[in-house]
Amino acid sequence: MICAHCSKSFAIDKIENQRGKGLSTEIECPFCQAWLGKSVMLSWVKIISFYAAVILFAWSYFDEGARTVGVPVAIFSSMLMLVVHLVDNLKVTQAPEVEIVDNSEHLKKYRD
Repeated sequence: MICAHCSKSFAIDKIENQRGKGLSTEIECPFCQAWLGKSVMLSWVKIISFYAAVILFAWSYFDEGARTVGVPVAIFSSMLMLVVHLVDNLKVTQAPEVEIVDNSEHLKKYRD
């Protein structure tokens, strides 16, 4: 996996902290301690479009009258699932606190 905050790659077995259940599960990056999660709404769209495509393809296979409507809707549902799968990436839900460093003395020598 790649962290959306620090862009470092880490293995799934390196994840130590996790919160939430189901589709709203969030994980903590082991490098920068940012909390990462996926969009729950996009996950639901992906699940519903997958099952709609499977059911409509199966129904259209066995029922000849349903083919005129079922096959195009199943194809659209499959395309929607693939597009949502490409868009659904990890996002930062809670960024780590940034420590404010006072470097005015260091910058002062370059200004004078």
